[in-house]
Amino acid sequence: MLFMDALFNSLLVVSSGYAMYTLHPGQTPYGYAAAALSLVHGLLGVVRAANNDDDECNRLRLLTSGIIELVPLPLTNIELYLRSSNPHLAYAHGCFLVPLVFDVFARCRDSEDNSTVTLKDLTLLGNLVSLLFLGVNQGKHLYGGMAAIAFGARYGSVMFDYYWEGLGAHINLLAQSAFVVLMAMTLTAK
Repeated sequence: MLFMDALFNSLLVVSSGYAMYTLHPGQTPYGYAAAALSLVHGLLGVVRAANNDDDECNRLRLLTSGIIELVPLPLTNIELYLRSSNPHLAYAHGCFLVPLVFDVFARCRDSEDNSTVTLKDLTLLGNLVSLLFLGVNQGKHLYGGMAAIAFGARYGSVMFDYYWEGLGAHINLLAQSAFVVLMAMTLTAK
């Protein structure tokens, strides 16, 4: 199973590296930050798989998995809204910091409760609706694809994990990789 972990984490590293290569940090800082966070998460997964479930890496990986679960979609929304005809709506997506802080504190104390999960789910769903709204208004089909992939990363992985224990984490990494590549494609498109 560690081979599969290394494989899917390597896929996330490659897709994040591609996104960081194609995006310019001065022109797309929020997209670049989302790709950088994904790269760090993937690298930690590869190191954890190489060290046979190293305990120190597991603790840090647990923290970054909470961050990667919540951060890339709002950062992408900020970047896309800044390019849209409604740039004043961009920084409303900065509200993801509130559930992120709660999630990081809960993961550090090993006491994640239902209210933190609900807050994260509401933030994710709000950002999905916002991305779909922007995609419909601008007529961009890739935005809908990114929303579907982000939805699948969160809820599809849970469904797959229910039927086959451990498959959900791989589906999540695969969806995150696809999301990062689509994000890079939409942010570099003219």
